[in-house]
Amino acid sequence: MAIYDKRAEVIQTNKMGWLTIWNAALEAVNKPVLDLSDRNTSQVWRIELRLGSKQLRNRFEMRNWQDLRDMIGDAFTDALTRLRYCIPTTDRSRARWPTHELWQQFDSVIGMDLLQNCAGVLPSDVIQANRAAKMRELDAQLVGLFITRAAISDVTGPSFDDFMEGHVEALLRLVPEHPTPITDRIAKARAKYRLT
Repeated sequence: MAIYDKRAEVIQTNKMGWLTIWNAALEAVNKPVLDLSDRNTSQVWRIELRLGSKQLRNRFEMRNWQDLRDMIGDAFTDALTRLRYCIPTTDRSRARWPTHELWQQFDSVIGMDLLQNCAGVLPSDVIQANRAAKMRELDAQLVGLFITRAAISDVTGPSFDDFMEGHVEALLRLVPEHPTPITDRIAKARAKYRLT
């Protein structure tokens, strides 16, 4: 995280039009424009909050532009819970230093402006919920298939449990008959459902 006083940079690079943009934004909300000859009325601050691969890929599972649009607000909000810009005091414990007003404004802007870019949950929680739902769905399909297979085999209701137990052994005998090894097939299924 870095906080910069942009005044000197603005004076040097006003050819790019930032002063024009900022003054237009100030005029739009009926505030006085920046006067670069007066430091006290012309301070422009930029706060950079950078997120690395640990936050983007590992913690929030952002892999493409749509993921970024959907969850960047969550990632920034999460980062703001772990750091802050403070006003130093004589207190030896930095945890008791008051949060700087600029940081409070920044936190508020992130919370409001990126609200539409928040999912509200960690992707790992979503993956876990999806995994549980997919397992329930597959189990229901397996039961349905076993019932159909039992009906075709003239199995009655009271002997269904014995049929299921005995039929698992028949299914295990079919596994080696497939041309693709079981480890490869499991890996392919894992990749399809993003279980890792």
